[in-house]
Amino acid sequence: MFAGIAYALPTVPQRIISAMPSITEMLYALDLGDQIVGVTSNCNYPPQVEKKAKVGGFFLNLEKVVSLKPDLIVMLKGAQDQDIKKFKRFGLTVYPINPDSVKGVMDSLIELGGVTGKQARARKVVQVMQKRLGKIKIDFKSILKRKKVIVIVGHKPLIVAGAGTFIDGILIYAGVDNIGAQVKGEYPQYSLEKLVNENPDCLIIPQGMIELAKIKSDKRWRDIEAVKNNKILFIDPDTLSRPGPRVVDVVEEIAAFVHDK
Repeated sequence: MFAGIAYALPTVPQRIISAMPSITEMLYALDLGDQIVGVTSNCNYPPQVEKKAKVGGFFLNLEKVVSLKPDLIVMLKGAQDQDIKKFKRFGLTVYPINPDSVKGVMDSLIELGGVTGKQARARKVVQVMQKRLGKIKIDFKSILKRKKVIVIVGHKPLIVAGAGTFIDGILIYAGVDNIGAQVKGEYPQYSLEKLVNENPDCLIIPQGMIELAKIKSDKRWRDIEAVKNNKILFIDPDTLSRPGPRVVDVVEEIAAFVHDK
């Protein structure tokens, strides 16, 4: 019997369905690509996932799921509780995970390694992630003045990543101060006037949200230190918001950009 942290299966699963893009990335990181029989239409990484059968978007199609005869469905705890209950009623084996932070991603990898017989692989993946995160901490521990950063996740109206969010956790690991964490709410609305007053050293914006030319053509934006110094990082929206193994790539990218390394 292969045991996870809080779950056990009688045999190693051979037909796995992933219910979220982040879960798909975790399964591939654990070398379980061949065992995956179904993913969502939102799963786009790694590239080979395009060939997998699609079982729906955020909400899964029950008939399609059943037709694939899965022996394990990995789902997101909380956000997908409705589908989790439904699939369990139909006798399907569901394992929910909750990777809501950088640490949560690593914990979930260990859990998935336990329920899929990939314990050794999971430990190796997590050890590499921890080593890379530790190096970032060492590289920037001598910085006396922490940079002020804000992550814009919505343009009209202006929405930023606040305290306690997955993105806020990324910024903490990157060794920067999240200005958005000063406002109440996980993803609070933010005025442009307040943004100008806070005057962040760096802006982080998902690619495709706002064009650089539009930012520089607005005199209000031009008053911000980050805009004056061309410290605007346009980042892959998937890696920024997706709690999967590539989260360390994002931490490294932000830390290097903000600290000019």
